[in-house]
Amino acid sequence: MSQYNIAFINEVDSTNTFLKEMVKMQNLKAPYCVSASIQTEGKGQREKSWSSEPFSNVLASFLVDNPGDLSVLSGLNSAAALAVVSCLESVGLKNIEVKWPNDVYVNGQKIAGILTENVIASQRIKHAVVGVGLNVNQTNFDGFVATSIATETGKDFEVVDVLHRLYDAFYQLVQQKSASLLLSVNERLYKQGESVTFEADGRMEEYIINSILANGNLSVMDSGELLELEHHKVKWVK
Repeated sequence: MSQYNIAFINEVDSTNTFLKEMVKMQNLKAPYCVSASIQTEGKGQREKSWSSEPFSNVLASFLVDNPGDLSVLSGLNSAAALAVVSCLESVGLKNIEVKWPNDVYVNGQKIAGILTENVIASQRIKHAVVGVGLNVNQTNFDGFVATSIATETGKDFEVVDVLHRLYDAFYQLVQQKSASLLLSVNERLYKQGESVTFEADGRMEEYIINSILANGNLSVMDSGELLELEHHKVKWVK
């Protein structure tokens, strides 16, 4: 894309929250992105916070108009994950995997997180806001298992250039069919075929990872039987 509709903000509580408020007050149309240098209350899945070193990473939210009903929303998550993959590949990274439900890993370490939220009006989904936090130049993660483009390549990158790559990839991918996107995601599924421990209702359960389903749930194998896990009901432990 030769033009970018990006609002650059120095500091904000959450780019997702900020963009949703902008949508309410202005007649914004996609493609549109909000990018922040500092995010004080970045949000992740299960009400977790997303911590990022100021001015070092991509902290952005992308607007999608009229995404459809709830059944297509997992496709937005797939588009965002694959956009991160494309962006990372374009700067030379390898061994990139998508971890269910909303993370991207490189060499077994988290490099990006995704959070999709809806703007609902008159009982329908009018817009979706897709937030992406992508580690670019941060190298110290205070003991957390994480990595960044700089850590993997040994070089610093222009954060805006990385954002432009992500923007281009996302708005191209979001036009593709959800089934095709899901197929590509499952080709890169983290821990596929391996045993993983999940916590559900205070119990630890071990399952073999099979695939992500069209509804966004995770298909797993338990003693030869296929089960579905919902991300808001289970926690990935190890």
